[in-house]
Amino acid sequence: MRINTNVSSLTAQEAATNTTKSITGSLEKLSTGSRINKASDDASGLAIADKLRTQATSIKQGIDNGNSAVALLQIADKSMSEQSSILDTVKAKLIQANTDTTSADGREAIRKDISKLLTQLDNIAAQTNYNGTSLLQLSSTSQDKSAGLNFQIGETEKDIISAFGIQSNTEGLGGGGKDITTGTNIATGTSIKVKTEDAGGITISGSKADTINPVTAGVTDEATKAELSGALGKITASGADVTITTSDEATKKALDLIVQGNSSGDTITKDAATGEYTLKSTKTIDLGNLNANLTINQAGATANNVNIITNEAITIKNTDPANELDISGLDMKGGETLASLKNLDVDGLTAEVAAKFQDVVNNSITELNGYRGEVGSTQNQVESAVRNLMTQQTNVKAAESIIRDVDYAAESANFNKQNIISQAGSYAISQANAVQQNVLRLLQ
Repeated sequence: MRINTNVSSLTAQEAATNTTKSITGSLEKLSTGSRINKASDDASGLAIADKLRTQATSIKQGIDNGNSAVALLQIADKSMSEQSSILDTVKAKLIQANTDTTSADGREAIRKDISKLLTQLDNIAAQTNYNGTSLLQLSSTSQDKSAGLNFQIGETEKDIISAFGIQSNTEGLGGGGKDITTGTNIATGTSIKVKTEDAGGITISGSKADTINPVTAGVTDEATKAELSGALGKITASGADVTITTSDEATKKALDLIVQGNSSGDTITKDAATGEYTLKSTKTIDLGNLNANLTINQAGATANNVNIITNEAITIKNTDPANELDISGLDMKGGETLASLKNLDVDGLTAEVAAKFQDVVNNSITELNGYRGEVGSTQNQVESAVRNLMTQQTNVKAAESIIRDVDYAAESANFNKQNIISQAGSYAISQANAVQQNVLRLLQ
């Protein structure tokens, strides 16, 4: 028998230490609810569980993105619903104006009312946004078509649901892409939005020469007088000089550069006193892609015209007090927009004009309903994707739970077992120490 090294006690202590570690680990699992609290608990299980957790977190964000997209689409839909009500009212007022029981004064009152309503339609388009992103047009200051929106509703960059662009304002509604026949007239005070991809462009000319007799009336006939806006491209006057004026600073700068770069002075000149530009007959101004706003005024007979070559849609408004304007060209598209109706001149709403614009409003309502239908379809798609993601998230979290979460029934049984073993170990240590006392008997 040896007393310097109590091997039995050491063996019992080692076992007790291991049991204590097991109890500590079991208590950690029971207190945290997790089977894996550190990598050493289950290295491979931790890797799988962490990947599942990342997947569940990504899916949850996709669900949040989807719910935000639904809110965005509902904002757009409700705003267009109000615009639809406005157009319904405008249509009724045009019908009221197109009857002989309505006087000229009554039509003027209707014109003012329609202008206010359509101004509010534009206000709705400018103000409708989600977190600063304009929904019904390009921006709060631009009436161009809004950029398409992409919503990531899923855990990968490919899980995208796209929304189309919208132009739900007086500039975008009404035209409907209708064909415009060559020789279409623009009445005084009205405008038309037109586009052609033909290389010959669009030609504008006065349709009624000498309506105002220059001899008897003492004035010069203005065969072509119009306001132009849009990306006007190349402008050429034929038959007589055309005077150009503009209040748009960007257009002024572009015209000034053209004047400065023209040493011969035979293409375009500037009157220093009035600031007006004169385009010499048959010469061309190339404004490129500049979105210009300018007024053209060409004196002379109907043989004179102004030709515009651009691939973009432009707006032409007849500001001549006496003449209609003819527009000619191949494959012209566009037509009147609500902007034409909104901007009618004083006393410009006649029975004839009211009848013409009923089709414009009908087209606008059809286009607006088309936008709303697309919004509704996109919302249904998003909501379906969200429901699917919610199911995926539940299943992924369940899979993670199996690996990561502790089974309380099994772990509590294990804890009780280890606790009993610990108590037994303590008893074993005390007995190992007691056995050493037998050495004293040998020394008596």
